[in-house]
Amino acid sequence: MKLARVRTASGIRQVAFKDGKWNSVEDIFDSPLKFTGEAFTEQECTFLAPVEPRVIFAMAHNGTPDQINNPPQAFQKSTHTLAGPGDSIYRDASLGQMDVECELTAVISKTARHLTLENAMDHVLGFTIGNDVTLPEQTPHDHLLLQSKNGDGFTPIGPWIETDFSHYDDATMYVRINGKEVIKTSTNQLARGVAAQLVHVTKYTTLGRGDVLLGGSPTSMYAVNAGDQVELEIEGIGLLANSVVAS
Repeated sequence: MKLARVRTASGIRQVAFKDGKWNSVEDIFDSPLKFTGEAFTEQECTFLAPVEPRVIFAMAHNGTPDQINNPPQAFQKSTHTLAGPGDSIYRDASLGQMDVECELTAVISKTARHLTLENAMDHVLGFTIGNDVTLPEQTPHDHLLLQSKNGDGFTPIGPWIETDFSHYDDATMYVRINGKEVIKTSTNQLARGVAAQLVHVTKYTTLGRGDVLLGGSPTSMYAVNAGDQVELEIEGIGLLANSVVAS
């Protein structure tokens, strides 16, 4: 099932896609979902980031199969970088090259600490698309990644959460710039799958309901400039579109 946050004429709503419409629910984390009776067509909805996480984590050393030889590593991004579908990514040309990165993003469903490979996926509500925007020329100057990973609009996620998504470790991904496909890849190229990523992160910290983990870029990064229109697609989830603007 697809779950989302949308802005409507009636205000911001949490919704689930059912019977051809986006139906309002009390809380997308409820099981079973509690429907309120409101329903909206897609044209009546402006899609927002599907969750408002307390923390955003992303994986490093995970982009190619050979990186399994490197120790796993995760880093934190400010929640101020969060953006939704259609929002702008702001590029300051004085800071050098900007890359977009298509990443499968896990949305946490409940408190998660010291997970195992056997129970990790029990703590995932579903998956969305994440864009781990990066300034690679800044990385050598700041190993803590503030300069390269934390600009305005540097973590678009969306357009919704797909809960029925079992092929998370073999999902085809596309990057399109200005309508042209520039990358086709798969999560099967990641060094570590979703469960292993969650085991690593929760060894050191607690994840909570609505937190997100971007799983790494399987050679899905591409340099962009102000004026570019970015589309990231993961088969079985949907398409996340954002524009790059000068700041």
